[in-house]
Parts: sequence; structure tokens; C-alpha cells
Amino acid sequence: MPPRVFTLPCEDLRVTARVRRRLHPDIHIERCDTAPARGAWVPSEHVILLDWNLDVAGRRSVLAHELAHVDLDHVPAQGWFGRRMEHDADELAACRLLQDVAGIADALCVYPGDPDKVAAQLGVTIRVLRQRLMALTAPEKAYIEEHLARREDGV
Repeated sequence: MPPRVFTLPCEDLRVTARVRRRLHPDIHIERCDTAPARGAWVPSEHVILLDWNLDVAGRRSVLAHELAHVDLDHVPAQGWFGRRMEHDADELAACRLLQDVAGIADALCVYPGDPDKVAAQLGVTIRVLRQRLMALTAPEKAYIEEHLARREDGV
């Protein structure tokens, strides 16, 4: 059985429009040209902007990231504080989107050495996948390594 993952007050959050409306009814989402950014949280307007050029995985990943900013009470910042907030939002979004450690392990087995296909299988961007893999807990890492070893052994 896979270990439980990253424990948060909203551990069971799935980033979907239905859940977002229930948890954040006051936040509006707009798709527009946000280049070069992929998205933005504008606290003064209670709006999340998503670039209209994002594919499904990109929209899902960026929305999760921007909602993480909301839940972490982030405000726009630059320098060290801005980088720290981006890191924290990346990590929270990745942990929320990729809670299923067994699913991650299965995708890694199906597409060994191809992170682009693993990310596509999981419905996230490569950036989210990499962030989640970096944030794995020791039990999660052990589970995935054991799963991969069994696969290599033909079990």
C-alpha cells in the first residue's frame, strides 16, 4: 500500500472547477494573454489569470499553482521572498495534483526514462512532475523504488 502523502489541511483537494467554486467561490478565473507568464493571481481583484495558450495539463497545473498562492495567503513579491513564494506554491500544487504515489510509480514503470510521457500520463506539466519527485517523502521514495525494482525483476 502506498504511503500517505504531504499532509495539509486541505489534503483531499482536487483542482477542478467544481472544487474551486466550492472552496473559493469569490475567485474568478479568466483566460487571456498573460505572456510571458503562464498565469497570475491578482489578489486585489480576486482573479486568477490563465494564459489562453495553455493545453489541458498546463491549465490544470497553473491553476493549481495559483490556487496554492491563494491558500498560502501570498501577495505579489520580488527578490528572495518572491522566489520563496513561487517555490512554496510549486510544491503545494505538485503535492495536490500528484497525491497518488501508486499512480506516479505506475507511470514511471510504463515510461521509464521519459519524463514528458510520464507527465502526460499523469495529466500535469513536466515542471509539476519534477517538483513532486523532488518533494517525495522517504516512505514515498521507498515505495516507488520498490515498485520500479519489482517491475525490473518481472514481478
